[in-house]
Amino acid sequence: MRDPQLQRDVHRSENRIESYHQLRSTIAQVNGKKELTGRTDLDVDISNQCGRLIANVVIAYNSMLLSGLLGRCLATGNDKALDLLRRISPAAWQHLHFLGHYAFRDKRNLIDLEAVLAGIDWE
Repeated sequence: MRDPQLQRDVHRSENRIESYHQLRSTIAQVNGKKELTGRTDLDVDISNQCGRLIANVVIAYNSMLLSGLLGRCLATGNDKALDLLRRISPAAWQHLHFLGHYAFRDKRNLIDLEAVLAGIDWE
C-alpha cells in the first residue's frame, strides 16, 4: 500500500504537468493555429521554443503575483485566502489576453504588481 501523502504529491505533480500542457496548447492555438508553424525543422524548433518562452513568462508573472498575495495573506493572517492560494496554479492563463500587439521595450510603463494586487479582495 502506498503512502497517502505520496499519492497526493504525485497527483498534484500530474496536475501541474497537465496545466502546463494546457497552457502550451492554448499558446499554440492563438490565432487559430493548431499545427506547428514553419517550413523547415529549424523554423518548427524556433516556433516551439517561442511557445516555451511565452509559457515560462506566464508562469513567472503568475508566480510573482502569487508570491505577493502570499505575503499579504501571511501578514494579515487570512487563512481562508491561504487555502484559496493553495489551489491556484501558476500555469493559469484565463486572466491573460494572448492576442494583440506587445511592446517589451517601454521602460516608462512597467507593470506595477502592487497596484494589480491592490485590486484583489478576498472577502
